[in-house]
Amino acid sequence: MLEPSSVILPADATGVQVLVTRMNPDGTRRDVTREAVAWRTSSDDRVRLEPSGYLVPNEGGQGGTETVTAIFEDGDSVSAEVVVERSAERPWDFATDIVPIFTRFGCNGGSCHGKADGQNGFHLSLFGYDPAADYRSLTRAAGGRRLSLTDPDSSLMLLKGLGRIPHGGGPALPSNSEAHRTVREWIGAGAPEHRGADHGQLVAVEVVPGDLRLAEPGTHQVRVVARFADGQQRDVTRLSRFEVRDDATATVDDRGLVTLLRRAETDLIVRYRTSVISTRIGTRMNPGLEFDFTAIPRRNLIDEHLFARLEALNVPPSPPADDAAFLRRVSLDLTGQQPRPDQVRAFLDDPDPDRRVKLVDRLMADPLFVDFWHLKLGDLLQISQARFGDGVYRYNDWVKEQVASNTPWDEFVHTLLTALGNPNALDGGPVNYALEGQDAREQAELTAQRFLGLRFRCAQCHDHPFDRWTQDDYYGLAAFFAKVGRAIPGGDGMMAPGDVRVNPEGTIAHLRTGEPAVPTLPGGEVASVDAEIDPRTVLADWIVAPENPYFARTAANWAWAQFFGRGLADPSDDLSDSNPPVHPELLDALADDFVSHGFDLRHLIRTIATSEAYGLSSRPIPGNEGDTRLFSHQAPRPLTAHQMADALAQATDTELLFNLGRGSQGTLRSSKAVQVSDPAIPSVLLDTFGRCPRVAGCSTVATPTLSLRQALLLVGGNAIDDRIGRFDGYLSGLLELEPSHAEIVENLYLRTLCRKPSAEESEHWSALLDEADSVRDASEDLFWALLNSREFAFNH
Repeated sequence: MLEPSSVILPADATGVQVLVTRMNPDGTRRDVTREAVAWRTSSDDRVRLEPSGYLVPNEGGQGGTETVTAIFEDGDSVSAEVVVERSAERPWDFATDIVPIFTRFGCNGGSCHGKADGQNGFHLSLFGYDPAADYRSLTRAAGGRRLSLTDPDSSLMLLKGLGRIPHGGGPALPSNSEAHRTVREWIGAGAPEHRGADHGQLVAVEVVPGDLRLAEPGTHQVRVVARFADGQQRDVTRLSRFEVRDDATATVDDRGLVTLLRRAETDLIVRYRTSVISTRIGTRMNPGLEFDFTAIPRRNLIDEHLFARLEALNVPPSPPADDAAFLRRVSLDLTGQQPRPDQVRAFLDDPDPDRRVKLVDRLMADPLFVDFWHLKLGDLLQISQARFGDGVYRYNDWVKEQVASNTPWDEFVHTLLTALGNPNALDGGPVNYALEGQDAREQAELTAQRFLGLRFRCAQCHDHPFDRWTQDDYYGLAAFFAKVGRAIPGGDGMMAPGDVRVNPEGTIAHLRTGEPAVPTLPGGEVASVDAEIDPRTVLADWIVAPENPYFARTAANWAWAQFFGRGLADPSDDLSDSNPPVHPELLDALADDFVSHGFDLRHLIRTIATSEAYGLSSRPIPGNEGDTRLFSHQAPRPLTAHQMADALAQATDTELLFNLGRGSQGTLRSSKAVQVSDPAIPSVLLDTFGRCPRVAGCSTVATPTLSLRQALLLVGGNAIDDRIGRFDGYLSGLLELEPSHAEIVENLYLRTLCRKPSAEESEHWSALLDEADSVRDASEDLFWALLNSREFAFNH
């Protein structure tokens, strides 16, 4: 198969990449373009082909129709029809023909002329986000000395680009390359900003093939096609930049030749002008492995999509976790608590085939579910006294009320975005959201990242270097927050009292134009906003609309990350085009289900927690032992700070004391750690185990890492020793009952690891207790070892 089967070469086209592919019965493909022993054309003057399959119009050739044929050693051949267009004068467009060359060769990158102040007096917009300014800089600045219209070869830009005179970036433009010829011809044509037919705006960019499935590791060429407003298509393969997400799995050269290094899957990221697109590349794994995917239970849409993808890749999922492991995992994920020994025994003895689903429902009805998920939302919104002053109490109370009443997510977010009034009033909790950030720009950035999964910050000074968003998008979004009149921070850094109100005169100036930015939705649609209303209401209506392509997906991805430690797209608050989800079909289905159930967050949580996929074992099996991204098995996760603190207290039957009062008047009170939401409440234990400080850069998913400080606290500190040895602690009470040594072992295992010891473990520890001079000392040693074990420290 030769693609495209028909080609139109416009007068301003520099070439077209053609592909010759052999399709296998299983849908995989093999690129045989470079295996052609000959390329033939029906005439000699119109086009020529490079061995890579790149078709180039001959200079001075005639227009007309050409037949191009690839011939192979086995006698097979494939052909395509090529229409070569010619005009008396070649059309030119600086933004389409020249700027992508600067981007392709790094001239307008952040380390070269795309820096904020340029390089050696020559400034280009980063990655070409402002072609008009680039044209002026190149043709008018410095007296126009960078170009020689009468003698293009003596142009300073070409001489430096070719390395023929000193250039800080060295030779950047290969001599006699297609790019070199294009720039030279453009200068020779008078360096026009625009001449000839206007193709209009860039509408879309496509990578062909769209989902690259290879039968074996090897090479495959890709094509990049740009589509313009007038319907014209243009091959921009050699004007695009390529990268792969995992360079241990694949590599790609500067002309789009992908090399898959091993049996795996990754994403190819392509950038052309302001467009960023991705496509999957990979191959079926585990050749020869037989696995009955039809035998896997499918409990809901998650299982349907995930297991279908795993089957397509031939990656077997691990079996379900045993009941004890599932009970501990889901209890920690839904309430932040380990199950008690009596709960473990009851669940292990329960013969009900639906016991796992019923367990999820019981845990979600537990008041601690509200506490724990209030804590998670507090991390997402970064609710802290440092950020909101005394308003933190109203804010926390309001969020907790919404979790308890299961307020639909769209209503929750809409209220946050539009609330007005006094943040310290009884009903002022959501008003505090408007106090966050220094100005309208930061509010726009936070809103986009939390609720849309879009990282706009890099588009403040220039178009986003890794995404589609432009500087115009950035200031258009910020303009929705420009009319928010806010309380002013006091001299002590705390927020002074004051109402949040609409300021009809509020504006935000566009950095590039200096003019007031107009409220514009991401993607370019100018919003219709009456002068006297709060523009945030228009934005909020758009954000929470069921058809919004970002809102539900972001919430679904965030919820998924709470149960797996990472999102389907990771980081979980980055759904940019350059960070595609590993299972896009699954994320779309989960988001659609979330919308169809009225943005019911509890329904979303329950769907994930009752899926077969969530209940898989964390133990890999042959065929998925190398998987770190496909969710073929659970990945052990360190307990979060609040989970660890509560687990230590619960296992040892001791209290956690916190200053839970407001301000300096608080007193120490016993509390669950998951009920301690404000990071301003002192706790060495929570800080050591990495609670979210709720400041800039804090992850929206609690994913603590193990540290030396934690080890020192557990091994050499009193966090465990004092709790184990307390006369009123669990172990003292257990030993007073004079249990057998086997009973001591079983009870300590149930108390810490939430499972019964294996026969081997029970025999081993019972023998040590039998031989010990002091049963109490030996029991304390066993208790200490279990509390310091990896199994206790991880949710698995």
